[in-house]
Amino acid sequence: MDRIGVDIGGTFTDVVWIDSNGSVRFDKSFSTPGVLYEGVLEGIKYLSLEEDAFEDRLKDVERFAHGTTVSTNALIERKGAKVGLLTTAGFEDTLLIGRATLSRTGGLPINQAMDFTFTQAPSPLVDRSLIRGIDERVTLSGEVLISPTPDRIRQEVLYLLECGIESLAVVFLWSFRNSAHELLVRELTNEIAPALPISLSSEIAPHIGEFERMVSTVANAYVAPLSNQYLSELGEHLRLQGFAHTLHVMTATGGSILPSEVDNKAVSLINSGPVGGLIAARYLGEGLGWKNLITADMGGTSFDVGVIVNDKFEIEENPFLAHGLPSKLPAVKIVTIGAGGGSVAWTDGHRLYVGPESAGSDPGPACYSRGGQRPTVTDALVTLGILHPKRFFAGRRELDSEAALNSIKTFIAAPLGLDPYDAADGIYKVVTAKMADLIRKASIEQGNDPRTFNLCAFGGAAGSHAALLMEQLGISSVIIPYAASVFSAMGISLSDILYSAGKAFPLAVEPTESFSFEVAGTFRELISQVEASISASGIEREKFIFSFELDIRYKGQINSVTVQWDRPTLKQDQIPLVKEAFEKVYERRFGVGSTHKSAPLELIGVRLYAISPLVRPELSPVPSPAEWSENETRLVYSKDEGWYPITVVPFNKMPSELELAGPAVIERGDTTIWIPPNFAAVRDRYANVIISCKKDPK
Repeated sequence: MDRIGVDIGGTFTDVVWIDSNGSVRFDKSFSTPGVLYEGVLEGIKYLSLEEDAFEDRLKDVERFAHGTTVSTNALIERKGAKVGLLTTAGFEDTLLIGRATLSRTGGLPINQAMDFTFTQAPSPLVDRSLIRGIDERVTLSGEVLISPTPDRIRQEVLYLLECGIESLAVVFLWSFRNSAHELLVRELTNEIAPALPISLSSEIAPHIGEFERMVSTVANAYVAPLSNQYLSELGEHLRLQGFAHTLHVMTATGGSILPSEVDNKAVSLINSGPVGGLIAARYLGEGLGWKNLITADMGGTSFDVGVIVNDKFEIEENPFLAHGLPSKLPAVKIVTIGAGGGSVAWTDGHRLYVGPESAGSDPGPACYSRGGQRPTVTDALVTLGILHPKRFFAGRRELDSEAALNSIKTFIAAPLGLDPYDAADGIYKVVTAKMADLIRKASIEQGNDPRTFNLCAFGGAAGSHAALLMEQLGISSVIIPYAASVFSAMGISLSDILYSAGKAFPLAVEPTESFSFEVAGTFRELISQVEASISASGIEREKFIFSFELDIRYKGQINSVTVQWDRPTLKQDQIPLVKEAFEKVYERRFGVGSTHKSAPLELIGVRLYAISPLVRPELSPVPSPAEWSENETRLVYSKDEGWYPITVVPFNKMPSELELAGPAVIERGDTTIWIPPNFAAVRDRYANVIISCKKDPK
């Protein structure tokens, strides 16, 4: 079957089309803020080979998977729905109070988080006047102490409707232990306003942690209406163009869902696009026999790093949706900084900085000639000669090298008293050092030695920095995938369908009948919830693989670790296996000898994942020329070497298995790959470029 993957970024919309023979075609179009589906349709039309046959080609597509920034942008830009919040009386100020410093500095880069003088908590997603308390109370065990009165619920809902709310969030204390009161609110609200979107915390984030659970539920209510509207518009336009199957949407958990599930899963779409890159990297690594991979995704706006250990993604148990917004929804762990091709270089008159601000696609870098004045990383690469101004974006956008140089002169070189070319080299080295530091943070802080990993570098800008990253980190090999500039979109097209459900406790881990009874009931409850989702999707249950995760901690501790549990039961005689698995994970996370074998354990949550593995295609080899003779050179600049000649190789003229020694650039329509001196590159039969270092790494 044909499949399409789409990933909308801040600058470009990436599209990948894999046909039934395993041939891969891909392209980029400029993102179209305000009418995002136009950029999607433009990219698909270009890849349909013959625009007149676009509708016929789209009929052959069986899977269309989409990663969208609609939810992410709505949250960051504070352009989501007007939300009303019902919570337990006495807890109306939970969002305003927050949790310690999480609501002020959480989610910020470390240098900003430590600058307490200038850090401020972001504005809550709900205005205080739209937060109403309901007299109700459920205990930790799920016992009802105070039942809400229907008249009071109707009164508060009507008040919020009169205030003009567009979405309702309901977060009652301990509702994940007994959801009856939240379900009553939905029932009564549906009678009053059937079209009003409702997010219940017992469904969105059934986990311990009142503040994080409220943030997750409110965020879902905040972004769901806009996400649903966009996906509905996209789906309708795809149908008009001939697409006859179901649209799938990428989530931050590493799988895709159906648009019909977005009401309760919209918050999981936030920050989901970059996860596609890890999916594609794991797929590529399986073919190469690489089980440990670090992924480095550099686009126009940001630099994202992920780690794959023994073919498994690292999971962030309490990820931040944005600054000051911690959630209780586990997601594939990706760390990000503002370091992309469009990152703005600036100075305080003493030091040179790059990012986190980005010029985006409009106005873009100075060399785009779209009104941008300040220098960016792309301007530096053009000035240094690494990027050819007439070959950017397959020649569809000619860059203005004079504008790039002038912006660096004006904003960087003059204030710092530098030669403009040295300033450009400084921009290039500063942003590369920032990226290397982020990779160290993502790997070493989790107990992983980057020297034992291979690097998979993708995104439109990564090829210009990958070799230097490899050198700084002591990594032995780096691969630039064939679809590097659209790699996240490729991973999205290869994503599995994933349903999940969870329940929180706490519950003492002990070999007793009551413990086994409680856990067995939880397992059955979660299986029932997931099977309902599977049934609604129309996919046969037999196509899904079920697995459990147990969140366990030492009694008295705050933080937990996650233990994989692939058995359908947890019986009394299996408790030693649980403890053994917990201790292995704990020591890997906190160090050998950090466990306390005599200390009691608590089970604080169980999650069930049901995965329908996608039958992934065997990709076709990409034809390459039989031979090539060097016939082009140009000069590049570095502060250490001055101007020196390099070999220029058009990618479509580079034969497979031919080693290309640096210094050289490999020019493709969608990216430029820089091979510095003392490095070499080989193109494999699938058109991936593998770079190796010819000297001892640092």
